[in-house]
Formats: sequence, C-alpha cells, structure tokens
Amino acid sequence: MESAHQKNRFFIIIFILFLVVNAFVIADEQSQTVDYSLKSELLGLRISTKPYSYQLVELSTGRVLISQFNSNFRINDTGYDVGNARIEDKTDSSINAVLHFKDSDRTANVKFEFTSDDILEVLLSCDESVNIKESFNDQSENYYGLWEYPKGGAIDNRRANAEMIGFRELPGSNYCNARAPFYITSRNYSIYAETMAKGRYSIANTGITSFAFDTGSLKYHIIYGQTYGRMLEIYNHLAGPSVMPPDWAFASIWWRDDHHEDFAPHVTNAQENVLDDAEQLIKHRIPASVIWIDRPYTSGKRGWGNMDFDDSFPEPKVMIDTLNEKGYQLLLWVTNRCINTLYDEGMKKGYLFAGYTSWPAADMRNPDAYNWFKNHLDTFVKMGVKGYKVDRGEEAEMPDSVQNENTYLFMKMVSEGQRQRHGNNHLIFARSAFDKSRKYVGIWNGDTDSNFDGLAISVKNGLRCGAINFPMYGSDTGGYLGPNVSKELFARWLGFSAYCPMMETLIGPNRTIWYDYDDELIDITRKHCTAHHELIPYTRSYMYQAVQTGMPVMRQLIFAYPDDEKLVDMFDEYLYGRDILVAPVLKEGQTGRAVYLPKGKWLNYNDKKTVYAGPAAIKADAPLDTIPLFVKAGAIIPRGDILKANNSWTQNYKPYLSIEIFPYKGDSSFSYYTGDSVKMINTSLAEGTLTVAFDNLGINGNIQIYCKDFEKIKLNGEELTAGQSFTWSKQSGLLDIAYNGKTSLVVTGVKSIFE
Repeated sequence: MESAHQKNRFFIIIFILFLVVNAFVIADEQSQTVDYSLKSELLGLRISTKPYSYQLVELSTGRVLISQFNSNFRINDTGYDVGNARIEDKTDSSINAVLHFKDSDRTANVKFEFTSDDILEVLLSCDESVNIKESFNDQSENYYGLWEYPKGGAIDNRRANAEMIGFRELPGSNYCNARAPFYITSRNYSIYAETMAKGRYSIANTGITSFAFDTGSLKYHIIYGQTYGRMLEIYNHLAGPSVMPPDWAFASIWWRDDHHEDFAPHVTNAQENVLDDAEQLIKHRIPASVIWIDRPYTSGKRGWGNMDFDDSFPEPKVMIDTLNEKGYQLLLWVTNRCINTLYDEGMKKGYLFAGYTSWPAADMRNPDAYNWFKNHLDTFVKMGVKGYKVDRGEEAEMPDSVQNENTYLFMKMVSEGQRQRHGNNHLIFARSAFDKSRKYVGIWNGDTDSNFDGLAISVKNGLRCGAINFPMYGSDTGGYLGPNVSKELFARWLGFSAYCPMMETLIGPNRTIWYDYDDELIDITRKHCTAHHELIPYTRSYMYQAVQTGMPVMRQLIFAYPDDEKLVDMFDEYLYGRDILVAPVLKEGQTGRAVYLPKGKWLNYNDKKTVYAGPAAIKADAPLDTIPLFVKAGAIIPRGDILKANNSWTQNYKPYLSIEIFPYKGDSSFSYYTGDSVKMINTSLAEGTLTVAFDNLGINGNIQIYCKDFEKIKLNGEELTAGQSFTWSKQSGLLDIAYNGKTSLVVTGVKSIFE
C-alpha cells in the first residue's frame, strides 16, 4: 500500500509540475503576443501608459536598445512632465496616443510609426509648446556625432552638455561649427532629430541622455543597425548626402589672410601677390589647383559688401583668366554679414536682422532677400569665380532661434548661384554648417591655434565631421591664430593635411613657405602636396562612396573595429578610406610615435617591407618629413596623376594611374570612381595564384604588386617576359606591370608579403 501511495504522490507531483510549466508556457506565449505594442521584423516597441515611457527592443536578442523615461513640454516659462498616456488608435505599423501632463489638464500627442523594419519614427506635438525635451536612460553606450567640436571626450560624447547652434571662444580652434542633430551609438542604434530648431543635448550625464528643441512639433528617427556603416547609410538616406566636389577640389588649396600685405620685392599690389603665389607654387613644383582670396578684397570699409574688387586688384577678370590658364581656380571669401552696399540696400529693403551686430545677416527665409543676395554674388560668378569659403554665421548676426535654418539657406543660396552658371564645377566650404547643408558645402574647422594643440583639435574635428556626414573636410594648415608658425609645426600639419580630403594651406607674413623658411620645408611641402595629389583617385573614390553611403573618408577606427575597447575614444589615429591607417605626429619634438594597430595584418606604407600582426602597439619612426602610415593586408590603392592642375613642369603631360595591390589570401575589391561611373577592381589570391581584373578605367598606367616573389605573368591571356611590359625588383618587392584598357591579369607563384 505504501508503495502504491508513493506512486500516486509521484504522479500527482508530476501532474502539478506539468500544470505549472504549462501555465508558464501559456503566460510566455501570451506575453509574446501582447508584450510589444508595435513590431517590425527587427524591432519591438513596448509602451507603458501609466506612467508613460517606452522601450525599443532588438527582437533577435531581446536586448533593450533604448529606454525612454520622460517627455517634457515647456509652455511659456513652465515645464510640464508627461504623466500618463492614452492610446487613441493603432495600425499594424503605427500608434497614436494622447499624453497627459502631470498636475495639469493640458495634453500633447505622440505618434510612433515603423517607417521601415529598422527605423522607428517618433512625432511629438503640442500646439502650446515652445520646447520639447526627451530623456532616456544611459546604458553605458558610446555616443558619436552631434558636433564637430568635442564637447565630451575626443570623439565620444559622453558627459557632453551643449547647445545645437554655433559656438564661439573654443579652446584650440575657435568657431568650428559643423553640427547635426544626429548621434550614433555602440548599442546598435542612432537617433536623428529632423529639425532646424535651436536645441540642446546632454549625453550620459547623471545616468541620463536627453535632447530638447525650441519647437511645438518634434520628429525624430530611431535608427537600428548591426554596424556603424549600416546606421550611417540610413542617416545618409534620411538627411541627404554630401556634396560631391569636382576633381580639382582634391588638389592643394592656397590662401593668404590679406593679399594687400607681405609683398615680395617684385610685387606692387594685391593682384600681383595672388599671381606671384601661383608662380611660386609652379616654380617649386608643388601640385596645386586652387587659390582663394580672403577679406579684404572689395572696396569700402572692412573690405566686404560692395561686391566688387578694390583698386589693388586693377584687372580682376584678367587675374582670374590668368590663374585659369595656369591651372588654378579662384575662390573668394564670403559671409552672410552686411556692410557697405549690402547694408545700405538690405536695411532699406528690410532684408536684415536689424540690431544684431554692426553688420547683421540677411534673412534668407525671405525669398526676396535670398534672391537679392544671390544676384549680388553673381557679379563674381560671371567673372569666373568657382566657389567660396563661407565665414561667420555664429557671431550674433541674427537671433539664435533662426541660426540653423538661416545657415542652411545661405549655403543653399551660394551653391545655387554657382550651380546655375558652373554646374557641379565649383567648391564651397564653410566653418558653420548645419545638417542638410552638407549637400552644398564642405567644412574647414574655423580659426585654429597655430600650435600642436591646434593640430590635435583639427584631427579630432575631422573625425567628428565624418560622424555627422560632413566628409569633405580640411583645416588651415599651420593654424590661423598665432604670430608665427614653427617649421616643425608646419611640417607636421602638412603631413596631416595630405591625408584629409581637402588640403588647405595658409601663407602670409612670416609664414610663406618659399620666402620665410628653408629648402627642407619646401621639399617637405612638395612631398606632402604630391602625396595628396597622387591620392586623388583613391580620395575621389571614397568621397563618392561617402555620398552614396554616408561612410566618411576620414574614419574613426571604432567604426571599422567596433569590438576593440581601446578605440572607443581614440582620435590620434584614423583610417583614410578603408585601407590606409594614418597616425599623425601631434607632439612637439618627436621623431617617432607609439601606434596601435587593430586586429589583422598591416604593412608599413612608408617602407613597404615591415609587416605587423595586430592588435599590437608598436613604435613608428617619424622624421620631420614623414607621417606614419600603414596599409591593411589585401589593400588596393589607386594612385597616380589624373589632374594636371598647375603642372607646367612636366613636358608632354599625360594622366596615369598606379594601382597598388598588397595581395593576401582571399578576395579584395575596390570601387573605383572614374568621375562618371564606378568600375570594380577585383583581386584574388588563392594557392599562390593572384588574379586582377577590371574594365576600362578611362586612364591607363601600371599595376604595382607588392610581394616576396612570383613565377609567371599572363596579361589578357598573353604571357609576359621581363623587360617587355613589366619590371621586378626583388629588393623592394615591387612587381610593376603596364596595363591598357580592360585588364585581366594572372600571376602565379605569388608569395604574399604578409606571410
């Protein structure tokens, strides 16, 4: 009997366990059906109505990507937190809800909508509101983007708290003001607030990340992506891509702060000073394509606003035509600040923000003011001026509340005037640019200190610009704020600028390279400007990719190696395109520097012999004329001279390409942009056989393969013999093969330099 009772108890226990487990299963199944208020294929939205908050969840893992806990609406001078929410209607892709304020009978509205499987759009609105703020729980993620100038770490924004308008009085580089209401995180989400309103971001302060904008209606997009590249691509689609500059914009650019001073003995006026700089660049064989003239250059006080050239430029059209004949384009300084004729006319017509500084901005929101300013600029466009350096925009020329919108519209206006006459054959770059301005302008990073701190901040700014999709970036080489530029600083800055999409160099009193320094600095200048020029095929291709995908040319290492914790705030190394790691020298007195190489195999690009296996910390040599550079195993780097520019020293000039290949096991490819279309360069190394294939690239040249050894070569089916169409140097490891048009290359017996 006892045994029978034991058996019964056993079955009862089993039955009870079955009921308990089944209850949990049923509960879990029910939670799966009701837990998410809204779902896409990738994401789940959970909305709590009492009190109101929401979470966005990655469905594949159940991980909470973002946790919102408070919405605040400011009406007049009073802020109202949201208490509860009431869902009004729901579809398969959207939810509308009424938000009830705490301790008030006022309400607001929120709409959630999955506009795609990887984008949740949130729209907050309140007719009475003058400011909307959203707050989220910080989950220890890293945040990149928002501002060109670092407000938190070097590239990570944790602990930042700053406005989303232009800044002044910034240590290291004043007035560097590219900005966008977009940040991207290490937690596989990014947020883009689609607004031009004045705003503020506070990132990971006291466990909270928040943003607030002075508006009654705020739309923001939460973007999901497994990689930084994917999130940047979606942002690029939502906010619009960068401008694609003409080829000549990628060669070196030269300017002076004032062409009316610092005359050489044979120079008598500003116009001759411009032409002398053009001649000196040619004399010293420094590749260059652009000279631009800073204020003052017009008649009238402060050299701006009369929309002409002063008496020191007696024949401006002749000057422009002469520069064009020598291979240069001329650009001018412009600004949305009105003095002289612009002021008198603008005030009379009511186009200006009266009372904002002694020379206020024109209101570009007024179509009449917009066209009036554009018509004035057309004076220069008709002469052949091919673009502008746009200054100011954040110096109280207008109300802060309109700064973002007015900045965007001014960039649109100056670009539109150029485009109507010159098509895409123009270049505009600015120091203050907001979000969608990227479709019109590149960025230079303001008035930088002429010291190594200024150089370091310029590197940070370049990487930060890339994170907000302003890929066309450069700085005033040598800095701007300082009476003297040391030879060492100039040399190091030239090295850095060579590996920026835009290489812009300031000369003038006590800092004109060919008059104020020795032959060594002239040689260093030539070396770096030549390297920058020869990289135009590579840079142009990655700029075109940036336009298509939002992935910048200058890339934070963390974007390529997201799992490497050493890189989360590293700024003093970066990727230039996919395959070149750049490590600029940023401290005075150094002849070498420590370099961290991420995982993978790397080749010293300066000697093309020394191989490293990452992750590894190494010491790189860096004499005064050298910037440490490394290339990834499998790299393809198109170089060469595809732009004549000012090159009158080469007889019978002919463009050429040198396609550098650093073969490693497996496949590699490069998307080469010809200026009209993309042609793929494909390589593969398997069991000692290297294949290279590409269609007609439009320019002929050489395939340069770096390897330890090889056996046979077949080019387009024909076996080659040494001395006919190729050369081989065992010492340098360079196999150099001429190509012409569409190419199919097979090299057997290849021993990779990385093995």
